Amino acid sequence: MRRARSGVRVLAVILFVTIALAGARSDVAGQDPAVLYIGGFALASVVPSLLLDWPGLDTQRSMFKAGFARFDALDRENQAWDLTFEFQPGLAWHRIKPLVGMSRNSDGATYTWFAGALDLHVGEHLIANINSGPAFYFPGDSGKVLGSFGVLRSGFEVGVRIADVARTTLSFHHMSHGKLMNPNWNPGTETIGMSFWWTVG
Repeated sequence: MRRARSGVRVLAVILFVTIALAGARSDVAGQDPAVLYIGGFALASVVPSLLLDWPGLDTQRSMFKAGFARFDALDRENQAWDLTFEFQPGLAWHRIKPLVGMSRNSDGATYTWFAGALDLHVGEHLIANINSGPAFYFPGDSGKVLGSFGVLRSGFEVGVRIADVARTTLSFHHMSHGKLMNPNWNPGTETIGMSFWWTVG
């Protein structure tokens, strides 16, 4: 039974890291370092959390998030401010939780996403989170055009857990379609932000 559980965890690691790095192949060729940062963070956090059976303190809790971020923070081609909201239900598969989110920025772009997220707890108060999934991006009249309405959004957050009721985090996310939707144009973008989470159930 223990060996079976270990095998499932290995499969979960492979699945989650594959999703997190799905857009990396083309971006690496284009010398975009953001996917390498996210990939390194995924390997450093997902593997030990699943294989070493580290605790998942908030796995069964539903959480709501509100935050702000600097859009296009690294490329600085079309910078704007994002207002972001996310919800994580109290459901999990081997501690990988679903989440849904949406963001609107000051240039008029709107995007929403569905993702899997995994927490890594260091003690009771320090926390890291890796998340990845498809997003639907609409640039509006003035927002940055990413070459496709369908993109992959991947990133991580690090922060402080406040008892069992809240957390505050700093985040880094990358969005691009990895040239899957448009082989000739894949500008991509990054956001760097700050968020506040609280338990809703």
